[in-house]
Order: sequence, then C-alpha cells, then structure tokens
Amino acid sequence: MPSFSRYKDLLGEKTLGQVRKSQADMLMEATWDGDIASRICYLYDWYHDDYKTQLNNLHPQSDKKKTPINLKYIVYSSQTYDKDQVTYHIQMKPSQKPNVSYYDELFKDMYDAEFPVGLYVDIPDSKDVYNRWLVVDKANFNDPQFPTYEILRCDKVIQYIFEGKKYNVPAVLRSQNS
Repeated sequence: MPSFSRYKDLLGEKTLGQVRKSQADMLMEATWDGDIASRICYLYDWYHDDYKTQLNNLHPQSDKKKTPINLKYIVYSSQTYDKDQVTYHIQMKPSQKPNVSYYDELFKDMYDAEFPVGLYVDIPDSKDVYNRWLVVDKANFNDPQFPTYEILRCDKVIQYIFEGKKYNVPAVLRSQNS
C-alpha cells in the first residue's frame, strides 16, 4: 500500500475528487443493467416520427427513424395534495455520447440546447408498454456527477395551422400550484 505522500504521485494531475468521480462512473457503468430503473428507450423529434398523434401504446422497436438508447427512468418526487405533480427524470450512462445524428443541427446550433433536451422519448412502463414523453430540461444543472433530465408525459395533441398547412404536435399540458 503506498504512503499518503506517494499516493498523489500515483494520481498524477488528478485530484482525489476526480479519481472518485472516475471510479463512480466505472461502477455506474458496470452495474447499469442490474438496476430496475434501466430500460431501452427511443429518442426522436417531430420530423422523425411516423405516428405523430399517438401518445400511448407505441412500438418504437419497429420504427427505423427512432434512435435506441439505454436510460434510467427515475421517479424523482411523489405527489401530495399540496404540491405539484410527480416529476420524472431520465439518466444516461456516464459514457453515453449524443447518438441522434440530427441533434446538433436542429437543436444545439439553433436553440443552444443540450442533448437530449427537446426530443421526444418513448419509455416503457412497468408492463412494457411504450408511452411518449418530452425531455424538457436538465434537472440538476450543477451536478457534475450523474446529470439527469426532467421529462414530462405527453398528454395532448395540439393542432395548429402555419403557412396554410395543418400540424398535429404531441404536447404536455401541466398545471402547477405557483
């Protein structure tokens, strides 16, 4: 076992905190599939969706336009009578890189968004039925360890007309106490 003074030489330029983060990332990767919250989900945007008005009972496995990704689906809070609705988060593996080829062009460059904010995500429930969710924001913005993203379940299809063309867009209607 190295002495405390020798330990810093072994770490190189890394701090002890950076080493612990690296080790935690490795442990998260190694145990990912054993977590009950881990599941195969599918990312896409409105343009890459063949079923624009369907919100529930989706079958993304057979849709070539949707991008599979392994995520953790996390129930972040529980509902009470005096608080807002339950909030849900998704978490990616520490090694996960953006895997939606058009994201930079349609979201990052245009809106300065961070992957996967702005995309729809099909997530299976406890009965393996896929439902449509919307990734709305980074949930814990300042957490450098395991960032999560807030998601909201799509519950309405909004219709509108733009430049003479009718659009149907899955959306989220949500009430809050504030």
